[in-house]
Amino acid sequence: MIWSLGILYLIFAVFFFDYRGVNLSNRYQTTGWWGSYYETIQNLKFNHEFFWRGTVKPEFYDWPHGGVLQKQIDMQNPPKKILFILNESWGTFIPEHGAVNPSVDAPLINIPNVQLIAQGENPALHSTIMGELRELCDLKAKSSNFILGPFDKFKQCVPIHLQKEGYLVQAFHGSYSKMYDRKDWYPHMGLQNARFFPQFSNIKQCHSFPGACDYNIVHDVSAANKAAQGKSFIYWLTLDTHHPYSEKDILGNYTYDCKQPIFDGRQEACRNLNLQHQFFTVLANEIKAGGFKDTDIVIVGDHSPPIILDKYKDSFKEDSVPFIHVRVH
Repeated sequence: MIWSLGILYLIFAVFFFDYRGVNLSNRYQTTGWWGSYYETIQNLKFNHEFFWRGTVKPEFYDWPHGGVLQKQIDMQNPPKKILFILNESWGTFIPEHGAVNPSVDAPLINIPNVQLIAQGENPALHSTIMGELRELCDLKAKSSNFILGPFDKFKQCVPIHLQKEGYLVQAFHGSYSKMYDRKDWYPHMGLQNARFFPQFSNIKQCHSFPGACDYNIVHDVSAANKAAQGKSFIYWLTLDTHHPYSEKDILGNYTYDCKQPIFDGRQEACRNLNLQHQFFTVLANEIKAGGFKDTDIVIVGDHSPPIILDKYKDSFKEDSVPFIHVRVH
């Protein structure tokens, strides 16, 4: 009987627990029985790769291909204002490559005061935090337990370098500070001034992943960029385009009709593309409204979009991600 209950508990915890309705009033703890249960499950899911690998040290080492950020921004003579966006699950769509991919970030390019500096693809593997390590520090790790350190190699991270040059460094992420223990190792990377859920002006939560909606966070990021009087570097790790790419997070009509033949057996991929186009549209609208003036914006995918339930699993390139670098005048 006990074993049966235990199995049912695990099934419930992994597949059926719904975070919505929990009182997420504090970024360090939740309230009530459901809140405590939620907190426990999130820590188990995100703070260790697996229980039996919880003590595996990351052993940071150089990423041989280099990240996009340091390729696009001249660290010897960086621009006064930099917005770097690590875009959750932005990948290169393989079917009909020539038509779909350019349309995803087109809203950002088709603005009179936006200058396209560069766009392309860059090697990328693994998870979001490996993407953070790749882009901010040109590093890789043998495990996700960054909290175990040591952090001597973090001295080469971009935020630390820019802080020494007098930049105000800020970070934004719509999820919780405890996820992957970011609240503990972000400061070692130079991201002491980081805002997590619920430290935003609008804490409405989206459905693809627990946390605030990027289409609201963009206003806080824009305000922080505008308020910076001197040199500024803002790092924004997006969230809403996370698997399972919930249709509930898509605002208005779909840009890409998921009933088209190209998306047969590729519904997850289609929703991902719609959410990505929506993100670039939201960012473009903020620029049109006067945001991010005189700012270099570099955007790169963190990893290839995971495809779990689609019939076809080959919708996106597995070992590379797209990037774009624009300058807002």
